[in-house]
Amino acid sequence: MASEAVDKQVEKSSSVLERLNLGERSWKFYAAASVPPLVAAGLALWYYSSRGAETSKKDDKKKRQRKARKAKKSAKGADEAEGDEKAGTPDAVGASTATLGGDEENPEEMSDAQIAALSKDAAKKIAQTLKSRGNKFFQAKRYAKAIELYTQALRFDKDPVFFSNRAACYAADNEHEKVIEDCTEALKLEPQYVKALMRRAQAYESTSRFRDSLYDFTTACILEDFKNTLAATSAERVLKKLAETEARERVEKRQPRLPSKSFITGYLNSFRSNGAEATAEEGAPLSKADTLYNEALELIAAQDYAKAIEAIDNAAQAAEEADATGVQRADDIYSLRGMFHFLKSSLDQALADMDKALEINPSHVRTYLRKANLFSEKKDLDGVDRLLDRAAEAEPENAEVFFQKGQVRFLKQEFAEAAADYERAASLDPDFVYPRIQLGVVQFKIGKMQEAMATFDEAMKKFPTRSDLYNYYGEVLAEKGGTDSAITAFEKSIELDGSNPLPYVNQAIAVFQANADTDKSLTLIRDALKVDSECELAVAALSQIYLQLGMFDESLTMLRRAVDLAKSEEEMVSAITFRETTAAQYRFMKEHPELLSKMMGAMQ
Repeated sequence: MASEAVDKQVEKSSSVLERLNLGERSWKFYAAASVPPLVAAGLALWYYSSRGAETSKKDDKKKRQRKARKAKKSAKGADEAEGDEKAGTPDAVGASTATLGGDEENPEEMSDAQIAALSKDAAKKIAQTLKSRGNKFFQAKRYAKAIELYTQALRFDKDPVFFSNRAACYAADNEHEKVIEDCTEALKLEPQYVKALMRRAQAYESTSRFRDSLYDFTTACILEDFKNTLAATSAERVLKKLAETEARERVEKRQPRLPSKSFITGYLNSFRSNGAEATAEEGAPLSKADTLYNEALELIAAQDYAKAIEAIDNAAQAAEEADATGVQRADDIYSLRGMFHFLKSSLDQALADMDKALEINPSHVRTYLRKANLFSEKKDLDGVDRLLDRAAEAEPENAEVFFQKGQVRFLKQEFAEAAADYERAASLDPDFVYPRIQLGVVQFKIGKMQEAMATFDEAMKKFPTRSDLYNYYGEVLAEKGGTDSAITAFEKSIELDGSNPLPYVNQAIAVFQANADTDKSLTLIRDALKVDSECELAVAALSQIYLQLGMFDESLTMLRRAVDLAKSEEEMVSAITFRETTAAQYRFMKEHPELLSKMMGAMQ
């Protein structure tokens, strides 16, 4: 819908009301949909809530990082047996087996048959002695000798500590595959051995096996009640690597494509006009380029965007062939094609077309606004300000310019200034609904509840048939806690425009929050997907509800779909992040069902 798409230009906060930037909104919805945890579905939410807490407490984070670095150093060392705290030199322990007697004085030379003849206690005693000697060689950084001793210890006793200690030696020599092998053996013997998990996770990370590394770090976090600072910070680091690597590779390989139909419609509706129609002058027929441009406008009105793109591409080609001579709407042609490139995330091509439009017509306000969208996508807010200032110079009384200025101020959290811009836009164009919607949102944001309700009431009197207005009014009510009233507003929005998927999704969320009516919520979201099968928010909502219901396979299917639908690399990183945290949690639950209660207790 229009308010959804108009705010592609600016980032919003994580509240329901401010989910106007799709990338930010969809991820915030994934991570904090506020539905009650019906099953063990909180690991991904824990990860991001803790991450947010760390962001708000930078000093504490620095302290934790220092603590993590210290912990990391200690994690690299070999495990010391209880009572074996004195760090003698390797040579000083040469006679430590002298009291064993017989062939046991040289355990390294004992045959398998001799070892098998030993009692269990005797074998363990020799193994511990060999392990202690190995620890001291490890401390002296004589890793080859330490490996030899740990290997001998394993002949006497398959103790997981011996495998883990030998893995520490291999880690010191950067033999990561051997680290993985030994830690895996240790974990077969002791599945909850955190030090082995940590070592294997580090080895997986060193070999770019980020998904396996994330799982091991995650498991360590759960086993230690999320108090293992090193495991937590390492999980965050690996998750970031995993998501960014996959997103970058996907973006490099994929072909440009349009976002969902509902998103495009919302974006286009956020402008007062997509372009002025070309009209034939007396005695002069329209140029081929202008004719194709008019055709593109008609196709946009019919929401046939694929054919509209084809028409505007042909129009631009015809304009180029004519060198823009005799082309009435050359500026609009290039601007419109640039806008479609922008929607496909082909930013360089979009910029080239928009610059061409401004070269033809330096006062083309619509292009300045579209180019400001592009700069916002690049997070260049100073560039956005410059473009909007140029637009204001060209048309000082243009309502859209003030609306867009308000959006940028909102992003900068300059709420009073944003409200003034929205009010100015509404006064300049009383029939422009979006400044009124955003004015109500910003009033709610700063705690002016009565003013916000009055703004929406006035808008609904003036625009009684605007579905999007009721949808965002419902979001205000839901955020305020008026779930029943919010549901009524969403129902009204659907009644006015059943082709818009967003109120279906918002109503589904409200219903699920109010009474956990799963059947109705799922029906509403599926209705949204019938309206628009590529609606990003519907896919995100469905994945979240599936997750809360413990339907992990179904949730992961939707999360994979969310990754495919992500428009930008940033959105894709967010979707991959949640997919991977969910997958890690699901794997833990399957591999450690006996620890489910522990996991839930740690996250409460």
